[in-house]
Amino acid sequence: MNETVEAGTREKLTENFYRDEFACKCGCGEDRIDMKLVIKLQKVRDEFGRSLKVTSGCRCPAHNKRVKGSRFSAHTFYVAADIYCADSSARWVLLKLLQNEFKRIGVYTEWFHVDIDVTKPQEVLW
Repeated sequence: MNETVEAGTREKLTENFYRDEFACKCGCGEDRIDMKLVIKLQKVRDEFGRSLKVTSGCRCPAHNKRVKGSRFSAHTFYVAADIYCADSSARWVLLKLLQNEFKRIGVYTEWFHVDIDVTKPQEVLW
């Protein structure tokens, strides 16, 4: 399913997600992401019927420290994403859909954290 798209040389991971969306936001070039996570997000996006904006995917250790991420953040193991969603009605729908695919969900004012880190407690919401 990996293909390079000529218009901008973006690597397409799924129908609607590209590798650069998950790249570390500090610009270091770290862009590894677990495909199981991306596939789950694609399923959610398909059901949601709207685009999902990834605000944080993988993080290098330095960037994780700068954003005050936890020492063992799932982002540093390439198995987490933060998804922006500020509209309260859309958040209600999106949360239900995320629960179909993810067993670890953080709920914040304008975004959700989801991860597939099996080394951490499962079926948790914070």
